[in-house]
Amino acid sequence: MTVITTFLDRQLAADAKYGGQADLDECPPLPPALDRHLRSCTRYSPAWLRVNQEIRARCTQRPALVRLLAYTYAGMPGYRPAWQPILTQGRVPSGPGTDLLLERWRGEERLAREAAEEAGLDFAWREVDRQDGQGLVVDGAGRPLWEAAVYPEDGFVISRYGPGRVLRELAARREMLARLDLSAGADQFLRLLAEPYAG
Repeated sequence: MTVITTFLDRQLAADAKYGGQADLDECPPLPPALDRHLRSCTRYSPAWLRVNQEIRARCTQRPALVRLLAYTYAGMPGYRPAWQPILTQGRVPSGPGTDLLLERWRGEERLAREAAEEAGLDFAWREVDRQDGQGLVVDGAGRPLWEAAVYPEDGFVISRYGPGRVLRELAARREMLARLDLSAGADQFLRLLAEPYAG
């Protein structure tokens, strides 16, 4: 568990380092579904970073939740296939809080699937020689999202919004919700999952 925890902490630290919102209005136009997906990600990403860090801090003694958090990063170098959690796709108890979350997540999943049809599942950032540290964000087929090079602080953020990562994160969140015992004081955890959508 120490190895997976170290891996997860490094990924959360990288998310925090590059956690700024990319200014998509400064970028050339994208296909509509991809644009909607990226704008949704930039809207919620800073809040989800805080939530994931809080969940990580609380689940030290719950290895199943650590595995679920790390599953988001399954496409990243260093992730071991043996760490992949068993996704039971259990039934989430119905209620005002859970119903709202599931509705939001269905919308995000729809956007991610539409974006994946246009640009593949996973994105990457590649530095370009002689471009002052700038590089290209490439889609799942290896095509640049924009022909123009971007700086690492923008390119790295956008590369982490690949639809594959978002779909893995949504699957992990659903699994967390399904595993909560709402009758045993898990409402604090539920509020934490709902925090990005507050207001």
